[in-house]
Amino acid sequence: MPLILVIEDDSTQRLLTSSVLRSAGYEVVEAQDGTEGLKLARQSPPDLVVCDVVMPGMNGYELVASLKQEAAFATVPVILLTAMSERSHMRAGMTAGADDYLHKPFRAVELRKAVETLLSKRELQRVQFARAGKTAMIAALEQQKESLAHRYEKRLAQELNDRWVEQTGHESELAYPHATVLFVNLFETIVRHQPLDRPLGSVTQRVYQAASDSLYLFGAQHLVPAGDDLLAVFPEPVASDAGRTRLLALRAAFGMQKMVQAALESVASPRASNSGKAVPAFSGLTISLHTGPMSLLTLQDPLHGGQSLTLAVGETVQAVKSLGRQARGSQWGISCSAAVARGLTEWVTIGEQNKLASESFVPGLEVMELLAAAPT
Repeated sequence: MPLILVIEDDSTQRLLTSSVLRSAGYEVVEAQDGTEGLKLARQSPPDLVVCDVVMPGMNGYELVASLKQEAAFATVPVILLTAMSERSHMRAGMTAGADDYLHKPFRAVELRKAVETLLSKRELQRVQFARAGKTAMIAALEQQKESLAHRYEKRLAQELNDRWVEQTGHESELAYPHATVLFVNLFETIVRHQPLDRPLGSVTQRVYQAASDSLYLFGAQHLVPAGDDLLAVFPEPVASDAGRTRLLALRAAFGMQKMVQAALESVASPRASNSGKAVPAFSGLTISLHTGPMSLLTLQDPLHGGQSLTLAVGETVQAVKSLGRQARGSQWGISCSAAVARGLTEWVTIGEQNKLASESFVPGLEVMELLAAAPT
């Protein structure tokens, strides 16, 4: 319920004014002069003031001026009451800060209408101020959030940099001037032959174990997962016979082909083709080999306990991946570059021969299909 302060030195007029307002549903407090009215306003800030102009001591103009000077009353509307009708008096009241002017004697409906209008106007202003304040607050919060985010990113970057500095003494690159790289679409093949009644994790673990056993048995020193594929690295020691390392890598390819096939067939059942005919449980494993320089990069994650990620990089790695993609398109089971087979052709049976397509990483590289290994 809005609180209205009525300031009037004439007791009869004060009673009349207060009665009209109370009957309209407002709460009313009364003061008999300007000094008392200002004191009551400070004690209980009103929502609206109705004040006579001509009063002993502090008159209405002075009261309005005093109220408007204080921040707590700057938006409180004031209606001045006077028997004077001169325009100059009205102008003086408005200049002092009054919001409306009623001439005595006024009708009750005039007073109620003036009060209702000013209170509605003040409520509208309050809503607008609240919206403006909310908008300003949201903008301030956004600015604060951006500031905090900037500070966080700056601090995070500093911490990462500090941890990176701490790890600069660690070996992050292992370069091999000469290595044979074996590339196989192992995980893609596992998913293709995954039986519906067996969990993928257990099947993957079993087949990967079979593949890794073959690779390590013939001298692979690193196995690097690369998406659906697996890279095996056979480094060539400087003082060793390079042909021996390439021969071991070739033997690893044929050995892995057999062991992966056996592992897959032990967990997968024959499937039917679109024509309804049964197809072998094992198909689609493609193994490719190439030789040359390559590197292994170890990337550290300082935010999560120093976890590491190993990447195989270099022209040799890209070339063997291109060879693998072309071999899958040609349905070659095992293939290699001419550099791998050099001096070892008596050990393998060579099928088709081709060159890497122009869209590959190393176009024109001579490649060949390997059909079988010679008995040892």
